[in-house]
Amino acid sequence: MESAMIMDIQRYSLHDGPGIRSTVFLKGCHMSCLWCHNPESQYPGQEMMYYPELCVGCGGCLGRCTKGAAGEGGIDVHICRDCGQKRECAEACPAEALRVCGSRRTTEEVLRGLLRDRSIYGAEGGVTCSGGEPLLQAGFVRELFRLCRREDIGTCIDTTLNVEWSVIESVLALTDLFLVDIKFMSEKLALKYTGAGCGRTFENLRRLSELKKPVYIRTPLIAGVNDIPPESAERERFIGELENVLRADSFYVTDHAGKKYRALQRENWLARQQDKKNISEKGDAE
Repeated sequence: MESAMIMDIQRYSLHDGPGIRSTVFLKGCHMSCLWCHNPESQYPGQEMMYYPELCVGCGGCLGRCTKGAAGEGGIDVHICRDCGQKRECAEACPAEALRVCGSRRTTEEVLRGLLRDRSIYGAEGGVTCSGGEPLLQAGFVRELFRLCRREDIGTCIDTTLNVEWSVIESVLALTDLFLVDIKFMSEKLALKYTGAGCGRTFENLRRLSELKKPVYIRTPLIAGVNDIPPESAERERFIGELENVLRADSFYVTDHAGKKYRALQRENWLARQQDKKNISEKGDAE
């Protein structure tokens, strides 16, 4: 029986494939997109998230913490990362200012939850595995999709495709639809903004096209970076060459994950860019 580090399971999802779906978010990603709207998905293990605005100052965490992460000024979640007592500290917090992200679950455990919503999936809906990068835990995805197929539940995977083809091939026959981001056409821009190249994604998209495997393509746009030529023109040309694209969408990235970045005590790149823009506009106005 396969298991995986699960970040969350979102029910009644309308944005992770066709129809009404349940989306299983797996933790761990080999990319580090600067605008990531699920920053808690990047680290493959459990993480502590601290929401200081919810803290009531009860001191419950002070009595539980043995690593020196808890103090009068709050929690240093970076110290918590390697601690094996995260849940004990989180359970000591009555205000839920401390929350542990990530739990290891088996395919059978996850399936039991998914089957509760089976009646709402209909002909178009089903289950989507997302992340993070779900194909970093391909064994779990393959086993879960096999069980879903047995229950006549549609399957979809939200992936960067930035993995070896053999990994994709291992889930290919059990996957009805691939959701794939084309973030950048330029290798230089991809490395700068995502920490990884884009050539393997393009190669794997071409292979899926040859196999006529259905694909949705999405492009997160950064103003003045990948929404202008040559990026936009090259992207349109590439997508036009693929024979299996059922849908292609683009959207501008927005700072919806501010609270998550603060809870993880990580820098919020999008917020910093907006601050720079505001300062620049203020200077121009003066």
